[in-house]
Amino acid sequence: MERDDVYNLQYQEIKVVKAKKTHILTQLYLYREVSIVKIATELNLEESIVKQFIQFLIQDLILRGHYRKRTFVVSNFYKYPIISKKKLTELQIIILGILVPVPKMKVSELANICIISKEKLKDNLMDLVKYGYFTGYISKGYINSINIEQPDKKEKISDEDIFIIGTCMMRRKAILTEVAKDTGIKREKVLYCIAKLLVNGKLEAKIQLDTGFLSSEVIVTVTKFMISPRKIALSDLGEEEKDTVGYLLLRKKATIKSISKYVEKDSITILRILAELTAKGTFQVIFTDKISVTPLVELNLRPIRTIEEMATLSFFNYEALFGLLSTKNSIAIKKLANSMSRSEDEITEAVINLMLDGFVDCTLKGNRLQINKVNRYSRAQEGTLERWEKIVLGMVISNKIISVKDISTALGIDKKFATEKLYSFYGKGLIKGSIVGNRLIPDEIPLFPPLNQLEDFESHFIEIFGYVISNDKINLKTIQKLWGKSLTAVKNILYELIGSALIVLEMSKNSAFVISSQSFMPNKELEDLGKIYVRLVNEIEKSRRKRIKISSLANSLSMENEDLFKLLCQLTAFGYYQGSLTISYFERIGKLIEPAKKATCLNCGHILKSPYNPCSNCRQMPSLCTVCQGLIRRGDEVYECPSCTNLAHRDHLLKWISIKSECPLCKSRISQRTLKKVTL
Repeated sequence: MERDDVYNLQYQEIKVVKAKKTHILTQLYLYREVSIVKIATELNLEESIVKQFIQFLIQDLILRGHYRKRTFVVSNFYKYPIISKKKLTELQIIILGILVPVPKMKVSELANICIISKEKLKDNLMDLVKYGYFTGYISKGYINSINIEQPDKKEKISDEDIFIIGTCMMRRKAILTEVAKDTGIKREKVLYCIAKLLVNGKLEAKIQLDTGFLSSEVIVTVTKFMISPRKIALSDLGEEEKDTVGYLLLRKKATIKSISKYVEKDSITILRILAELTAKGTFQVIFTDKISVTPLVELNLRPIRTIEEMATLSFFNYEALFGLLSTKNSIAIKKLANSMSRSEDEITEAVINLMLDGFVDCTLKGNRLQINKVNRYSRAQEGTLERWEKIVLGMVISNKIISVKDISTALGIDKKFATEKLYSFYGKGLIKGSIVGNRLIPDEIPLFPPLNQLEDFESHFIEIFGYVISNDKINLKTIQKLWGKSLTAVKNILYELIGSALIVLEMSKNSAFVISSQSFMPNKELEDLGKIYVRLVNEIEKSRRKRIKISSLANSLSMENEDLFKLLCQLTAFGYYQGSLTISYFERIGKLIEPAKKATCLNCGHILKSPYNPCSNCRQMPSLCTVCQGLIRRGDEVYECPSCTNLAHRDHLLKWISIKSECPLCKSRISQRTLKKVTL
C-alpha cells in the first residue's frame, strides 16, 4: 500500500483553501461514492470546482473512478495519506481497537458500543483516515476495514491492563458493564484499555454488541493475550497468591467473598490476584456465575521435595498430617484439628500447603475434607531412613501389629507425640495396611528398605547382631544382662537391625525367633582387626573340639568371659565363623572363613588400599554397589543399569527393584528383564 502526503498536493488552478480540499479527499477515501452536489453545498463551492479537483487527483494517480449522473464513484486508490504524528484521542483508539478484529461492522453497532452518535463516529473516522491510521470505507451502513495502523507509541502492558484483561478472561464472554463493576474501573476506561491493547497487537479479542429485547450489552471475548512472562511457577508465587490459589484448589469452587475472608484481603485484591494469574496462564480461573469462580483446568501437581524437607522448613508437623490424611477418605477439619492439637485455620492452611506441594489433592465441602489423591515422596522411598523410622519398621516386621503405646515406650515420648509418629511413619509408604484406632495393622510384611553396611553401626550393635544370628531363639533379658542395657533399649537395637534389613525376627514377649538374616563375608585380614583377634582365632583353631568353653578361651587369653564372648560375637557377625554362641559355649560349624583375596581395581587390577579412595595406580574410583555401597569385587554376581551403566550386586539390586522399580541413582524404570548381567 503506497502512502504519500496527498493532502499537501498544490493545484494552483484551483482557488480553494486546503481544508476544503482535504474534506473532499477524505470523503472520497471514506465513502468511495460521493455526491458532487452535496459536497459542493457543504463546502459552499461550485460543482465544477469539485469536479476539477477530483480530475487533478486522477491525473496525479491518487485514484481512479467514474461519474454516474452527479455522483463520483471511486474504483481504486493508488496512494493513501501518510501516518500523522498527531496523538489520537481515547475515543479514536477505542474505534480503531474495536475495528481491528472485524473486517466489517455496522456503523450503528460501533456507535452504540462507543455510546456516541453516528455523526460523531463518522467525524472521528474521517480524522483517522486523514491521519493515515484507518484505511477503509463506509458503504450501505457498514464500515469496511482494509488496514489499521498501530500508533507510533508502543504501549507497555500495565498492571491495570492485566487486571482488566484477566477479568475478561475469567468471565469468558465478558459483559463490559460487569467487568467494570468487578474491577471498580469505569466502563469507558475498561473499553479504552482493551482497544489500546488490540491496536498495539498485545491482545486478540472480539468486541461485539449483543442486542436483547429490552437492552443491549457489549460482549468482550479474549482469545489471546501477549504478555511476558506468560507463566510463573506456583512455587514462585508470593504468600497472598499461594493462599488464594490453595484455597480455591481446596474448595474447587468458591465465591470471591469467601476467598477474601480466608486470605484476609478485600475482594478487589483477590480478583486482581486471580485475574493476573489467569492472564499470565499460571493458574487460570473462570466465573461459574456472577460471584463464584473455579479453576479452568485440574492441576496435576507432584511433589518436587520430600515430605521431610517440607517439614524441616516449618514448625508444623507435615509428616504426621500427611500420614493422617493418607489413612482417610474423608475427615472433618475439626477432627483433624483435635488430632493434631492445632486450630482449624492452621489445619486448613497446612492442607493447602500439602496440596500446593503436590502431596495430596483434597476437596473441602463445608467443614469436611474429601481426600481425592495421595502422592508419596519421602526420604524413605529414596532409601534413607531415620533411626526412629528403622525402629518402628523393625517393630512392625517383628510384631505384625503395633500401637501408639508401643511407639511411646520404644522412643520414650508421650502418647500424643507417638500418635504423630505413627501417622508420620504410615504416610511415608513403607507399609501397606491401615490404622485402626491407635493401632497400625499391616496387610502384609513391610517391604525392606535398601541394605545397610554392618560397619555403619556402633560396636554393641555388631556384637548383638553376631549373638542373635548364632541362635534360633534368644532371650531379650540375656542381651539386657550381657550388654547392660534396659529392655526397651535392647528391643530398639533389634528393631533397628530389623528395620535396616540386616535380620528378620519374630518377637514374642521377651523372646525373639530368628527368621532370616543377611550373611556377611570377611573383608579384612585378622591382622587388620587387631592382635587380640589373631590370638583368639589361634586358640580356637588349636582346639580339636567343635564345642569350646568360653571360660577356657578366656583363661588362655587372660580375659574376662564377657569381653571374650563379645569378640566372638563380632567375628560371627562379620562372617569369620559360623555356629552357635552362648555366654558359656561356642559351637562352631567348620573352620575359620578366610577373607577373600585383597580387592583389586576392576580397571587396572592393582590392589586397592581402600574402597573409598581412588586406585593408587590408575586413579580410578573403585566400583561400589549402588544399593549397599559396598565394594564390587571380581567374581561377584553383578547387574548393570541399562540407562546409567552403574553396577550393583545381583541380590541387592533384585531386592531393591522389588520395592521400587527404578535405578537407585538415575531413577529410570528398570526390571529384572531389562537388567544387564556383567562378568568381571
